[in-house]
Amino acid sequence: MGEEKQDVLLRDYYVGVDLGGTKMLAALIAEDGSIIAKEEIPTLAKQGAEAVLDRLGSLIESVLAAAPGGRGVVRGIGVATAGTLDTAKGVVTLASNLGWRDVAVASVLSDRFACAVRLENDATAAAVGEWLAGEGEGSPDCIFVTISTGIGGGIISGGRLIAGVNHNAGELGHISIDGNGMLCPCGNVGCLELYASGTAIGRRGAEHVRRAAESAGSGGALTRLAGGDPNRVDARLVAAAAAEGDAEASGILREAGRALGVGLVSILHLLNPQVVILGGGASHIGEPLLGPMREVIAERCLPSIREQVRFVSSALGSSAGAVGAALLMVRDQK
Repeated sequence: MGEEKQDVLLRDYYVGVDLGGTKMLAALIAEDGSIIAKEEIPTLAKQGAEAVLDRLGSLIESVLAAAPGGRGVVRGIGVATAGTLDTAKGVVTLASNLGWRDVAVASVLSDRFACAVRLENDATAAAVGEWLAGEGEGSPDCIFVTISTGIGGGIISGGRLIAGVNHNAGELGHISIDGNGMLCPCGNVGCLELYASGTAIGRRGAEHVRRAAESAGSGGALTRLAGGDPNRVDARLVAAAAAEGDAEASGILREAGRALGVGLVSILHLLNPQVVILGGGASHIGEPLLGPMREVIAERCLPSIREQVRFVSSALGSSAGAVGAALLMVRDQK
């Protein structure tokens, strides 16, 4: 019986892809969401869409070759990526991180691998991955929030993915937390990601280093770690300075954490989830960012909602989008 089960796993697998502006990851996924093999390479987006898709095809071939025993035929490919998507046609209509407009990802990969290809928003796919094979497993009501270059998310409610009419639901980073705030490139003002994303944290840190240079002040640990160069400052550097006791860096993280809490209170009130899964690079900053977030939630969220939710870190990490994209393909074929 065990041998028969192993045979099924060898034959019935899918490929999940997380296509980002900096790197792309492909994983060979079994029907239960387990990762058989995975590989990551730089995207090299400046080479253009044709070159990127050719490299992506080679990456997929590489993970397919890693199948145990070299056996099996891929049944489908799920691709998770950012940007504005036409999921029905499998087209990336606009992706600023890749410099793409109207790129037919699904048809290119389908022609190369002779299988079905599904395109999905990266944060939505990551939410599905965590829901079906990660920290949200078994919960019919969970939200995935990614805190990275921007802030995105995916929503599972009543055991169903909430995708929206054109699969753009879950743009949590564009909830306005300040009606008189900064103008966002999306056209809204006061968007959450302008205050609480990794980019926002890095921007605030760079402003501090720049002010210190202009005033000939010391600027503390943050300026020292940046070598006095504001262009070297990112969220990781701010976190490192805060870990050394830099008051300015700690204050930046506290303000970002409280802004995140303000946004999450609205999300909690709207959706009343059982689990909130936090992912993305900036989430790894930990307590200096997440502690203030929890403070705001304790202060402002309705007790009947707050007491029912638990906050957890992503179990799948950088693989969540690829796993979710593959599992959406599994569901399509059942």
